Amino acid sequence: MKKLLVFIAVAWMLLPAFSMAADLVVTRNFTGLWDQPEHESQGINLQIVNQVSGDKLAVVYWYTYDDDRKSAWYMGIGPVDGDRIEMLLYEASGIGFLQSNEPGNEQVQEVGIMEIEFNSCNDGTVTFTTDIAGVGTGMFPIERLTDLHNSRCSGGISDDTPPNVLATEQRIGLMPARNGITGSGHADFEERADRTEFSVEVEDLADGNYRIYVAGEDKGGLVVNLGIGETEFRSPVEAGKVLLTFDPRGSQIEIRDSQGAVLTSGDSVFGGGDDNGGDDNGGGDDNGGGDDNGGGDDNGGGDDNGGGDDNGGGDDNGGGDDNGGGDDNGGGDDNGNTDFGTTEIEVDLDNTNVYPAASGDARLRPRADRVDFSVEIEDVPAGSYQLRIGGDVVGTIQAVMMQDGTIEGELEFRDPVEPGKILLDFDPRGQQIDVLEGTTVILQTLFPSN
Repeated sequence: MKKLLVFIAVAWMLLPAFSMAADLVVTRNFTGLWDQPEHESQGINLQIVNQVSGDKLAVVYWYTYDDDRKSAWYMGIGPVDGDRIEMLLYEASGIGFLQSNEPGNEQVQEVGIMEIEFNSCNDGTVTFTTDIAGVGTGMFPIERLTDLHNSRCSGGISDDTPPNVLATEQRIGLMPARNGITGSGHADFEERADRTEFSVEVEDLADGNYRIYVAGEDKGGLVVNLGIGETEFRSPVEAGKVLLTFDPRGSQIEIRDSQGAVLTSGDSVFGGGDDNGGDDNGGGDDNGGGDDNGGGDDNGGGDDNGGGDDNGGGDDNGGGDDNGGGDDNGGGDDNGNTDFGTTEIEVDLDNTNVYPAASGDARLRPRADRVDFSVEIEDVPAGSYQLRIGGDVVGTIQAVMMQDGTIEGELEFRDPVEPGKILLDFDPRGQQIDVLEGTTVILQTLFPSN
């Protein structure tokens, strides 16, 4: 029986693939007890887990009754796809109380299929087909009974983001995809521990309705008026934006009309997240795989994410004296005891000759009401570059090709933070600044102290 999960995990790969547009995505925050409100003392225990490979799986224990009115348990396991889970069902029989473990799984048999489709974070519908007498086929609604501790389900991809994710901002350009198109645009992707955002903005296109395609799949509409249009996705969702239920990283982005693609990102894609739902989703090794995903104290529960003292509430983040309000955030003496003064500092980055034409600059701009810091690079190969300041990696610069053929990338920090920028919670003055491709430094400088 100890090998049961391993045995079943191979079988789910034989399930037929399915795909459909989803209004939400099943994340680890769907883990919990789900009641069958139309039936007495029956329901499912759902767990969103990961394989060693990083594949996101659902495991279900369905507690119900046989036609002899005795308790019956069935186990299901299968992959998550958007708002749906399709699982093979298994039944164990002929096993005694505290029976010693024996090699093999001869007493565990496949008995059918179960599918769960969720309408929201709190309700869904189960359909099942079995060859068990008295069970047969059928369907029933389910309602959430429990949540992971200190978690909040949004139905978007940010629910699977680990709390220690490295904050990143990326931009890729959108170029005409066919003759006769003079418009242009860009797509932005931003990931933080508390949110994930994706937006598409275009200009100089004919007025009308367009569709946004990511990896060849329709992800939503784009309305162009007076030549300008923008659609914003966000998880968790907020007013005026669309719930982000997909990961655009590693995928081509197109704007299409009735005749096909109008604008395209071509070969430019957002870095990271190539294994959507696997090791690289959400950033870092721990999302969709690893020790910290699928529940537990670190994300979707525990002190660090969605609640507790450090994030989303309490004294340290989102409120209280230290962050998001009060005297301590927005600059000043109490935010890390940093006083940036009033002098603007701008310095060129030195080229290490990995790419002879590469250049860049770093700029600090203190104001009475804010402090801005930015690092910009250009004439490097398109791609992702880590920004390291004082020995710590503080973000990723995405270098993209612009309309004029040049390649540029920039990372912007600000205190107090605003949309599209990263919170400036460090002092770059007197610090070594490095721009790295992998482990190789391509641009560097010692930022002046004043």
